[in-house]
Amino acid sequence: MAHIAFLETNTTGSGYEAIAAAKRAGHRVTFVTRDIEAYLLPGQLQLDTTLIDDVVGTETNDPDQVVAALRPLLPGLDALISIGEWHMISGAESAHRLGLPGQAPDSVRAARIKSLQREACARAGVPVPAFAVALTPEDAAAAAVAQGFPCIVKPVDYGGSYGVKLCTGAQEVADHSVWLHSVTHNQRDQRMSQEILIEEYLKGPEISLETLTFDGVTRFLAITQKQTVPPPSFYETGHALPAVLEPGLEAECRRIATDALAAIGYVFGAGHIELKLTAEGPKLIEVNCRPAGDRITHLLNRALEVDPTELLIEMYLGTPPDRIPEPARGAAIVFLPSPGGRVVAIEGVERARAVPGVEEVSLYVGPGDVLAPPTNNNDRLGYVTATGPDSTAALAAATVAAESILVKLETEESA
Repeated sequence: MAHIAFLETNTTGSGYEAIAAAKRAGHRVTFVTRDIEAYLLPGQLQLDTTLIDDVVGTETNDPDQVVAALRPLLPGLDALISIGEWHMISGAESAHRLGLPGQAPDSVRAARIKSLQREACARAGVPVPAFAVALTPEDAAAAAVAQGFPCIVKPVDYGGSYGVKLCTGAQEVADHSVWLHSVTHNQRDQRMSQEILIEEYLKGPEISLETLTFDGVTRFLAITQKQTVPPPSFYETGHALPAVLEPGLEAECRRIATDALAAIGYVFGAGHIELKLTAEGPKLIEVNCRPAGDRITHLLNRALEVDPTELLIEMYLGTPPDRIPEPARGAAIVFLPSPGGRVVAIEGVERARAVPGVEEVSLYVGPGDVLAPPTNNNDRLGYVTATGPDSTAALAAATVAAESILVKLETEESA
């Protein structure tokens, strides 16, 4: 039995699955957090605290405080793992200073800060969109004019499609940049960079490659087909895997993913690499130095019949991820977007559960809850997962089930 500490987590599945996998394997689990109550709030997946042996409270945004809080556990602490986007840098730096196995802090920082990632990948010859980095709304508008419209404008250090917008003119770029600068801290109270990324707009289907890298060797778990809303926003509405690509195209996508990981010096950890399949060929959207969120790790588990978070934990304990089977089936998830308004009733849930192939129908909200209009990946009221003989069948089942659910909202007449 090992002793594993988790530094915070996301609330979209993979972190909770990793904690469950560690407990299932018989390991002692310590959860390091600045506020465990944040994981028990309504409107999201909730943390099962019965899987946690000990809670260490500290300021997790500060590696100095994390190291001070965990040093008394040495020797005897075997790994410090970060799964969620917001604490990848803090986790890597803390583990390095504690002498624990894990990710190289510089490579994690290069992945987490999109401007650094773009520059490193461009230098290495990885196909990326044309881009520029600006510090002021005026410079952002000028860079967009020089690059051409339409263009993508986004923050360099957020996630979940937050703040990502397609802009068609200089004033729109400037206005959106002003708004980005008005958001000074993210949802974990971390100060955001003032850098603004202006990018070429890429047309084409979006995919992601799910990977595990050990001692510089990258293994591929699957390729995920991603569903997103049309511009000007780009939040995700569903995922299906394994995506089926022509052999030559799949090989090219794998090469780009491998080259992108190498460009940032990534030699250990999970990867979630997003590409656009454009008419000119695949181009990199971004590298994430963590497992995919949005329950994609659960879909991998159902398709591959092996838990990728279990493989990741074994990596931290010194075992390479050699037991990756071929997919046995397809798996998919479809999210229920927030319609915006006060919920009066939710109907059709049992009808959705009865659709052949459906495995989960999960709702975060109920009557009386007030929902914000959808703008990013956090604005959801639940999801449906399904399996099938392939990803197309699984996605079809999940879509039928999701469309069976009716959310009734309070109208002005009934208010």
